Amino acid sequence: MSTQVKFLNGLNTIGGNVVTFTNQQTRLIMDFGVNFAPTTTPATDLLNDGTLPNLPSLFQNMQSDLKSTIFVSHLHLDHMGALRYLTSPTDVYMSQNSADLYQVLINLGVEHAPYAKVKVIDYEKPINFGPFEVTFFETDHDIRGASVIRVSDGKHIFVHSGDVRLDGSHPERVEHWADVLHDNKIDLFLLEGTEFSFENQNDEFVRQTEQSLQIDFANIIKETEKLVVVNPYERNIDRLLALQNTAHENGRKFLWDHRFTVILRSMGIKNVQEIDWLKVMSEPSHYVVQNRFDQLHDLDQFDKQFVYLHMNGEPLGEYDPRFSELSTYLETRNVALQLMGASGHAKPDDLVALAQHVNAKQTVPWHSFKPEKEASELVSAGLNVYLPTKGEILNYN
Repeated sequence: MSTQVKFLNGLNTIGGNVVTFTNQQTRLIMDFGVNFAPTTTPATDLLNDGTLPNLPSLFQNMQSDLKSTIFVSHLHLDHMGALRYLTSPTDVYMSQNSADLYQVLINLGVEHAPYAKVKVIDYEKPINFGPFEVTFFETDHDIRGASVIRVSDGKHIFVHSGDVRLDGSHPERVEHWADVLHDNKIDLFLLEGTEFSFENQNDEFVRQTEQSLQIDFANIIKETEKLVVVNPYERNIDRLLALQNTAHENGRKFLWDHRFTVILRSMGIKNVQEIDWLKVMSEPSHYVVQNRFDQLHDLDQFDKQFVYLHMNGEPLGEYDPRFSELSTYLETRNVALQLMGASGHAKPDDLVALAQHVNAKQTVPWHSFKPEKEASELVSAGLNVYLPTKGEILNYN
């Protein structure tokens, strides 16, 4: 029997990329995210406007002849945010680190997916699903548990890169799976292209890394007597740990809000202290305080000047209406908005080099506002590239 590869979402957006692999009565789905969807919007509306992938049997409690299984490469919303809209029990496979964090977020009420039956898939231990064999490989991204997913139907090999970078803390993970895939001689490589969406991403002087972010953070702590306020992303556990360590090494205590405190303690981080504003107001130069956007006005009770570092927390960028609200608030406090993020995505040159090394028979760029730009670079590097359209099916006999 042939395998059908169907592209449902994410071909010209950053995130929300969903592809299915179907053979006989088995359908594998990966990933399962949404770019942006208010939780109050009905699933039917999101399905009709294309926000959710065109899989009505999963969102409208419809019968299907297919046995569907979902695979999540990592726990960012644009790769798993559609799980909350499931209407019937569905197996969802992810790495152990992803499953651990997901359970913490569910316990806190941050996530809610009653029909997602989460199961763990160990790295490099293949599991069979009907005619398919699925293998997860650990990769490097700005979240623990990030994975590359390989699918084999016995004749063909397909690979979903998930999100990846090569200048993070663990480039050896990427080098390992790239070597394995090169030897596998894969048929189809679905490769993210986030950084092709922007200009000048190959400028070494503007590219921030996790390591350089900590250096800059340490310098700011050393150079100011003011309270330092940071807004990081709660799912980037390793960065949060590094921020706390950097603060401690430079003579400041790091204080977290209740949600971050629960997450960090649940993930095994030691010496996590919750915010005590009385202590902060009495000795602001002794502390770094974490602040989420939805608790921005907690800062109202602090009547002195402070330093504000926006570290990939929400709102993520100017396209989010909340970003102007954040900017306006800081302006009224006469506080500069300092952006100190580090990308979880590979530079364009690194993506091209990675694709060259894997050397798939065909490479599909997606997860980008400009997949055609990535495609052009890949073709120039001598690779066979294909740009599918939404809903298109590729058949492998």
